[in-house]
Amino acid sequence: MSDWLSRAFRDIETAAMFAAVGAFIGLGQLLASQERITARIIVGRCISTAGIATAAGSVLVFVPSLSPVGQIGIAAALASLGTSGLERLFQRIVGGRSEP
Repeated sequence: MSDWLSRAFRDIETAAMFAAVGAFIGLGQLLASQERITARIIVGRCISTAGIATAAGSVLVFVPSLSPVGQIGIAAALASLGTSGLERLFQRIVGGRSEP
């Protein structure tokens, strides 16, 4: 197998691992909540947190030598924050704090 193809498979494997970590965290948060659980909510939560966790791979642009354990930790942290937590964090960083 060519070096390029081997690297592509490793990258896909890493992204799938991030997505799985995010999906499990989303499912865990859902099970710990008081929300009424439906198949639609389960799938939606798993997809959204998997996407957020997969985005953690972008940290390699800034820290290319980061270990896989560090990458998984960042993915788990981002998935735990969720979309609303990341939105609030982004608003604070940008400076546009919106108060309800």
